[in-house]
Amino acid sequence: MARPVIDAHSIVYLMGENVQTSNDRRIRARLERKIAKKPEIDLYIELAYLEAKQQNWDHAQVAIHSALELDPDHADALLLLAQILESKEENQKAEQTYQSIIERHADFSKAYREYGRFFMRQESLDLAQTYLLRALELKPKDALAHLLLAEVFIQKNRLSQGLLHLEIAKRFQDEEPLFHSRSVQLFLHLNQYDEAMKQLKLAAKYEPKNKNIRTQIRELEKLIKKQDRDEKPQQFWRRWKAK
Repeated sequence: MARPVIDAHSIVYLMGENVQTSNDRRIRARLERKIAKKPEIDLYIELAYLEAKQQNWDHAQVAIHSALELDPDHADALLLLAQILESKEENQKAEQTYQSIIERHADFSKAYREYGRFFMRQESLDLAQTYLLRALELKPKDALAHLLLAEVFIQKNRLSQGLLHLEIAKRFQDEEPLFHSRSVQLFLHLNQYDEAMKQLKLAAKYEPKNKNIRTQIRELEKLIKKQDRDEKPQQFWRRWKAK
């Protein structure tokens, strides 16, 4: 399976995970050599993402500020800055940055999506819903935006709407590898154990060295077996009662 590129704005979804790889030191050295030769915005963004992956937030912030020195209005750099600030729990600065981005770049769908996700973390579900819907107006095939909106609706106990957006997100999941691991808890909440297992196994294909995913697969296999055992007497009782 070809692995889609996870864009820099995905970094906040990976918080708390061990996403450092053995190649990171080599990649950092390569980026620093390129920057020394010719500083470019994309190189600084890539370096900021690499530092953020390892949760070196201060180093990531320095790199993204270097990008913004070259272009203070660069939408991608500003959005990564907002996420870095959010990850450092500087929520007021993060919110100001998100707001500034959508004021400057009114058609930047990812900014609305990430602003909506930010409000989800603040437990402001109505605001989250507003910004996620705006993101989908601008980019209807954004699997992450549909997934986040599904999460909002499920938290609001509007399960049918949550399931609808989960199903829509599934249509476009090939373009968004983060869908697989993040959707698992939602499918479990909706008692869709087989679909949760399917998404976990897809996540494992993208991250074959992720021990946490392998552990979740084993635990879910046990849960499904237990569910099958518990359901059999009920199914037998229904058949017997019908006679």
